[in-house]
Amino acid sequence: MVITDINFNCHQDEFYRRSFRTPENTIALYILKSPAVFRFGEQFTRKFRMSFIIINEKTDYSIYATGEVLIYDRIIIKCDSRSDTVIPYHINTNTLYGLSACIKTDPLLNIILNEYYNLGNHKQELLEHYTSSLFTVLGNEIKTDELSIKPPYYDKLIEIRKNIHSRPGEKWTVDSICSQVNLSRSYFQLLYRQTFGITCINDVIESKIRLACDMLTTSNSTVSAVAAECGYESDVHFMRQFKKMTGCTPSEYRKKHSK
Repeated sequence: MVITDINFNCHQDEFYRRSFRTPENTIALYILKSPAVFRFGEQFTRKFRMSFIIINEKTDYSIYATGEVLIYDRIIIKCDSRSDTVIPYHINTNTLYGLSACIKTDPLLNIILNEYYNLGNHKQELLEHYTSSLFTVLGNEIKTDELSIKPPYYDKLIEIRKNIHSRPGEKWTVDSICSQVNLSRSYFQLLYRQTFGITCINDVIESKIRLACDMLTTSNSTVSAVAAECGYESDVHFMRQFKKMTGCTPSEYRKKHSK
């Protein structure tokens, strides 16, 4: 295996979203130190405050920040086969796993980073050794019950979240969503938060504000038009929520982030 790129403690803003594709015979390891969501086609992962994921070769995916500054480590590895990476076989690719802490991974990543830029004679052997140790540490983090047990109504919750994020302009309400799954409001909200680490209504707001940020930086639409497209009936309500989520007004955000 050969490490082709490595990033340690990368910081992105709270509305960061970017799409990637892993090349053939290449995997990407992310260690997330703040909440994030990965999207594979129409499927979204769960969200953990601390987590890791190994992206398989030839995979199209997107990574989303979730309203907080996104902090992560990333290693891109070119390999001949899965066994070449020494990935423990109980770790599934394209699956986000909770991580208890970075106490064990940070020292290894620091060593790998230093060796990556080292020109010594034994660079490759050392990189393989420490990367193998890193995968072993991550494999030991996975709990048996996390691998086998899904929360109640998991498939329905995934479908709901997919719809929220793919159609942020709709006027979503907790009551209307509850009626789709025939669950009480309180039980639905409890399950949603336990599953995704965020309340349903905050997830709705984040999806709308993310769409608004995209429109403000990629179109000439007025603020009122952006608000309407994002499902807001009141410009004032839209601007209030936008400033709460981003720390600035829509106009200020456009001026700051437009190319």
